[in-house]
Amino acid sequence: MRKIILPIVVATLALSACNSAKSTLIPTDPEKWGEISEQVKSLDDDDREAVTKYMMRMTLGAAFSGGKAGIPPGTTIGDAIDQQHEWQQKQQQEEAEAAALKAKVEAQKAADAAKIKQAATVAITDVSILPENMMAGRYSDRLNMEIAVQNKTAKQISGIKGTVNFDDQFGSRISSLNLSLDEDVKPNESRNITGYGRDLNQFEDSDKKLASIPFAKMKVTFVPEMIVFADGSKIGSVADDEN
Repeated sequence: MRKIILPIVVATLALSACNSAKSTLIPTDPEKWGEISEQVKSLDDDDREAVTKYMMRMTLGAAFSGGKAGIPPGTTIGDAIDQQHEWQQKQQQEEAEAAALKAKVEAQKAADAAKIKQAATVAITDVSILPENMMAGRYSDRLNMEIAVQNKTAKQISGIKGTVNFDDQFGSRISSLNLSLDEDVKPNESRNITGYGRDLNQFEDSDKKLASIPFAKMKVTFVPEMIVFADGSKIGSVADDEN
């Protein structure tokens, strides 16, 4: 009988100690947290971790808000555990929603890119560096691109928007450039376009690398995001209207 009763008594005492600990008020002054160290130690691992994270989170919040936040007076260890669990669940929900939104956006971009590639092909056929020339109005070196566009549709293209990625021969990204080609391309025809690029910053490592690597040793790709046709219809991230 004693063998049966003893574990029950021990469990009861442990539960009582835990409940007593959870009713303990947390000092609002972090310098007095040592006064509740024994009560915190008496908690199980999960509760101890929760209350510790709560206390640190609230204290950091007070530090970043100029002392306006912090642990509210009257907060018990049990309150802190419950509030930390609620906060963590909310964080997990927000992270899951953000991940789902990101996946949706990426899937839409991939679908848009596939449709755009069926309608047009854009290729960067050459990249050159125009040296600084103040007499010509260039106050820094300028990256200049030659671009070929093939319109595969029966409608005139009014413009194409996307991103140009510059990778070295080892596959590492050097730089990226947002590109909006406000150029007409007739139905079922191709066109070579020049004059697009950007100024280079001699103090930026990525720009210095762009200027030093020959085009033949780079992989330059165009990732399409939108096509606008002369009739007002669009394919891409803002609209997919092929009326």
